[in-house]
Amino acid sequence: MVITVTINPAMDIVMKLDSFRLNVTNRIREKFMCVGGKGTHVSINLSLLGVRNIATGVVMGATGEEILRQLSKYDIDVEFLKLDEGNSRTNYVITDPEGNCTLISEKGQPMENDVAERFLARYSKLVGSGDLVVISGDASNLKGPGLQDRLIDIAVARGARFCLDASGIYLESGIRKKPFLVKPNLDELGALVGRELKTEVEIVAAMMWARENGAENVVASCGGEGSYAFLGGRLYRAVSPAVEVKNTVGCGDALLSGIIAGFEKRLSTEEILKKATAVAAATAMDEATVGFDPLVAAELEAEVTVTELEL
Repeated sequence: MVITVTINPAMDIVMKLDSFRLNVTNRIREKFMCVGGKGTHVSINLSLLGVRNIATGVVMGATGEEILRQLSKYDIDVEFLKLDEGNSRTNYVITDPEGNCTLISEKGQPMENDVAERFLARYSKLVGSGDLVVISGDASNLKGPGLQDRLIDIAVARGARFCLDASGIYLESGIRKKPFLVKPNLDELGALVGRELKTEVEIVAAMMWARENGAENVVASCGGEGSYAFLGGRLYRAVSPAVEVKNTVGCGDALLSGIIAGFEKRLSTEEILKKATAVAAATAMDEATVGFDPLVAAELEAEVTVTELEL
């Protein structure tokens, strides 16, 4: 079973503008809401890909209720710790017809120790041998990587593998605990090795650093240009087809979802990368921050180019 963990989920308010300029009044042409948070995005996308999964984390107040209501629309086992006090965070996504996308993200309420312990008790009962735990999402409401480390330790102790989509100290700390998969973007990967990554050689070298320091598989997402992937001991370059971009928020989550779905369905490495890249591209074509048209994704797979590179 795949289990996604989203400690700090959100509701995303997407605001469509004709243009977005600083220091002037900007008129909203249309707005709508959808679930925010990396782990919840992965759960929804996995459901659309036919992979049943468990979504867990912590939700608070009325916003948390809406997050649970939205997740209930999909084939997901929802196992969140719900708190009446406080409120889960809200993100604001500003888009325009040119494909520009700006995310304004709330930090979220701090995770108190007693809440963390209650959640860990619930989480411990969910994880079992053979599970794949996806630990991802905003961690700005945590005081360092301590809780993430405990999530990983519990998963490993119970015979589960874990995937990590994190940044900064959370990514570095998690890599040293030997994840099955990490999926940084280029900025996150560059921060990991302390330099900006401008060339393929630099990107691959940073991926190899992550590999040498504990990660079994590494996927570096490159936005609309696709990704580099070290999977099963081999290095690949996946190039995304050109699409009409409407919203870039959630595309990295979609890529990770496709990779996990491919592993769960025991696809070949090339098939995994084609599916994941197509799902990410289809997500970029949608105005929401999560979800995609499965028929569009299936059509885009034929346009994805996957090339094996020499190590």
